[in-house]
Amino acid sequence: MIWVTLRDLRWRARRIALGVLATASVLAMTLLLLAVHDAFLDETDRTVDFFAGDQWVVPAGIGGPFTTNSPLSARAADQLRSEPGVQGATPVAIFRHVATIVGTATPVDVNVIAYRAGDVVVPRMLSGRAPERPGETAVDQTLGVGVGADIEVAGQLLHVVGVVRGLTYNGGTPTVLLTLGQGQQIAFDGRDLASSIVVKGTPGAYPDGLEPMTPREVRDDLRRPLQVATRTLAVLAVLLWVVAAGIVAFVCYISGLDRLRDIAVFKAFGAPTRTIVAGTVLHGILISGTAALIAIGAALLLVPTFPLPVAVSARRSLQVLAVGVLIGVCASALSVRQAVAVDPALAFANT
Repeated sequence: MIWVTLRDLRWRARRIALGVLATASVLAMTLLLLAVHDAFLDETDRTVDFFAGDQWVVPAGIGGPFTTNSPLSARAADQLRSEPGVQGATPVAIFRHVATIVGTATPVDVNVIAYRAGDVVVPRMLSGRAPERPGETAVDQTLGVGVGADIEVAGQLLHVVGVVRGLTYNGGTPTVLLTLGQGQQIAFDGRDLASSIVVKGTPGAYPDGLEPMTPREVRDDLRRPLQVATRTLAVLAVLLWVVAAGIVAFVCYISGLDRLRDIAVFKAFGAPTRTIVAGTVLHGILISGTAALIAIGAALLLVPTFPLPVAVSARRSLQVLAVGVLIGVCASALSVRQAVAVDPALAFANT
């Protein structure tokens, strides 16, 4: 029955090819949507990991340092650093702004992270070095500038001395790194304030009005504004699974109608029902499985065209392949019903 199924696919190659390509297109879009969904979540993990802290100390009662504008005194870092069990405490200023690349007139939305160098926060550079004095900056590579370029933020000219990779959040928005003093000039009119204190270790006590957040709590708070987008992407992915299943089901159903007389002949010659059913299910699996493999290849080719840094993971690829096979099994249900119900006498009916 396997060989019969393969020969049937070859006989109806044009129809099957159209069904496979249509299904592959839908599955490729699904895989890319899932890749974007994962990119939104992965960038929050990378951003929080960048700070390398065990705790984030913030004003009591706020959501988190990335989503609220409730500054605290940067001097609190000195008090925390003196606590037993603390290896370091770095004040950081986190905010959003608009940057202009010198030589262009196009403004670019950026995230700004300003920190006091030489303590907990130590950037891993792709090229160049971290900013060490006012007037210097390091930027994420997605900003599209390299070492030696100049950008302008809030009317202040900044010279790019380093480039980092993978430091984006808020849907792929690139990040600009500054010294704490420079960030305070832009965000707090030069006052000695910070958005949070990143702590290495566990303090025994905290300054009045401040409380700790774990890196996971900070990450979850950073993800909160993206919940609507990520849920929407997840719903769209499910709808596309349904569309793919519908395409495969239609192709299997039409092929099943064409094969009714063939199946009747097999039954008339005593072929077991389970063998006929297995061949029918194999028909659907081959269509959807081939479509899934083509979809994975197409998605990998399309990934570089996305403005957001996305990647098609092996886990998602295996998920699409597994769901593709499942779609094939489920979509062949109508054909299986046809195969089981067909009367062997049809083999001897007049054409």
